[in-house]
Amino acid sequence: MHHFKRAAKEKVPYGINHYYNECARLYDVLNTRLAGWEYLAGDISIADFATLPWVFRHDWQEVDLNNFPNVKRWYDTLMARPALAKGMALP
Repeated sequence: MHHFKRAAKEKVPYGINHYYNECARLYDVLNTRLAGWEYLAGDISIADFATLPWVFRHDWQEVDLNNFPNVKRWYDTLMARPALAKGMALP
């Protein structure tokens, strides 16, 4: 998604549509997984920290986290951790 939306030298509608739809599907999978769970593996784990950078770029993917309430709750919970927020702010 990032490549076709941000880096490709020319607009490729098929690529943009295909990867946007795949991106939305993956957000739905993540949203479903987080239903009833605070974190991806139950307790906070490397799974959360490995997945977070992908969700961190939801604005680049043009994804509104309000459409995925479980993902939004999980994301907000992680980003509220002071050390994590500080690290994510680094370039």
